[in-house]
Amino acid sequence: MVSERNRKLKAFLENLGITVNIGTTRARGNKGFFKSNGKDLYRIDVVGNLTPEATSSVLVHEFAHFLHYQYDKSLKNLDFIFSNYQEDILDELVNITVNEIPKDFAASLFNKKEELTRQIKQLSLLIKETYPQFKLSTPFKPIERTVKMPVKFLLKYDKVSFFNRVYSVDTLEADFNYLSQVQIAYIVLKSKQRAQARINSKISRLNRYYNKPTELFARFMELYILDNHKALELAPQASALFSKAVSDRKLPLMTEFLKIFK
Repeated sequence: MVSERNRKLKAFLENLGITVNIGTTRARGNKGFFKSNGKDLYRIDVVGNLTPEATSSVLVHEFAHFLHYQYDKSLKNLDFIFSNYQEDILDELVNITVNEIPKDFAASLFNKKEELTRQIKQLSLLIKETYPQFKLSTPFKPIERTVKMPVKFLLKYDKVSFFNRVYSVDTLEADFNYLSQVQIAYIVLKSKQRAQARINSKISRLNRYYNKPTELFARFMELYILDNHKALELAPQASALFSKAVSDRKLPLMTEFLKIFK
């Protein structure tokens, strides 16, 4: 039943002039991907090895991006459907994301961040035993001035090549047995801070991605079409506005699209 629906979804999208690839691309690291050349060429990629149900969700999600694109090529606002795009509507759309996005995909990031925070604190306490004035927020010159080449490179990089030999933060003690424990702790701490900054940057990018208007709308459409009862529960105002727009034929494509799910 679901496989037949997916066949109809694919045919519907292709009739709109969208090239649909299922299982033949990597979808740029996501389950699905919508792309336009800015004119009249459109493409939707869906990864392989998904269940029929998951494939349906991806096709709905990417169609939502296509629909959004017809009204706003910047994909930056939702005025075409939520003319009263105010705080309460935004809260509902974010609520769908909070409830529907699996938490385990980001759990490893937050766990690693927590572990790095713990390690940085321990290293900081060790350094403060010798240098009570030490602060995490700024480069600590009393230690940095004592570090010579090639170790000095490791204050900025986790691994370096120096005169055809590779040195790493992970092998400090073996490579430089003359370093004090405080020097080693400081160099390792700088490495942990870089790792923490990379994780923070990735978390920030994820937050920006999931809160983009077009992503909020696409996840709303997934839920509205595939689990209408839950959509009404999590986003009653957004659902009412969307239903009215469909019934008033403000979104002509949706009328035909919804018939596939009846």
